[in-house]
Amino acid sequence: MIGQTVSHYRIVGSLGAGGMGVVYEAEDQSLARRVALKFLSDDLAGDPDATRRLRREAQTIALLNHPGICTVYEVDEHSGRAFIAMERLEGSNLKALMAKKTLGTAEVLDIALQITEALEAAHAKGVIHRDIKPGNIFVTGQGRVKVLDFGLARRVPTTEDMIADMQGSTIPGRPIGTASYMAPERILQLPLDGRCDLFSLGVVIYEMATGRLPFAGASPAETVTNILEKDPTPLKTLSSDRPGQLDQIVKKLVAKHADDRYSSASALRADLQALQNRQHSSLLKRFLGRLT
Repeated sequence: MIGQTVSHYRIVGSLGAGGMGVVYEAEDQSLARRVALKFLSDDLAGDPDATRRLRREAQTIALLNHPGICTVYEVDEHSGRAFIAMERLEGSNLKALMAKKTLGTAEVLDIALQITEALEAAHAKGVIHRDIKPGNIFVTGQGRVKVLDFGLARRVPTTEDMIADMQGSTIPGRPIGTASYMAPERILQLPLDGRCDLFSLGVVIYEMATGRLPFAGASPAETVTNILEKDPTPLKTLSSDRPGQLDQIVKKLVAKHADDRYSSASALRADLQALQNRQHSSLLKRFLGRLT
């Protein structure tokens, strides 16, 4: 599609592809700005359920006015193919960032806090992301974090949602998403609330701190078994330089039962901020100690 004009957007390049969609960079000819256009992939372009999901993604993000969540400008169609126009971000996703370098503890805490604040805003609106993973976390050149891809997001389930799911928006017995980051209740397709996102965030923090996934198996089936039945190697065992409090936070986040996790993103934010403050205080004391 590069070189084509879609509505008032001229497509100038490709930004990547995911499980459901392909994203292009485009020039908004009305407002003279660069944007990102997300289309369904070719094999899903004519799928009414996929089109409904794409529109629902745009509507969901539109509910969430937060600096840590990618802004949607509009949803439209071109030649019968739905697309979302979103803000164009400069930087890289967290997956690519972790591949380039080992993140320091201060950076791990900063990124974790920003994701938590975005989830706190989403959960306050009754929206569960359901697909928190490094590929859906964007870090700008200025260090700002943006949560992307609400394609699997749901509001806290209502009777209408359950009926819609039975009509084909999910496949019974086959939860959609990335197994390594799924909470046990997602895998088992039990009722969900925001604590399933907190489990996924715990996996992301563990990965940022250790460079490894906590439940990784030799196959997706083994990974699922590990999530349901096994405890991960303690974070502190793999990365002894990380603070013990971070290990405790992650352990609580990836608890098998939702009731054993943080009750909310705001409760998690309080612990992360307290740890961040202790880290800053410790660094300041060491700095002052060198001056005396």
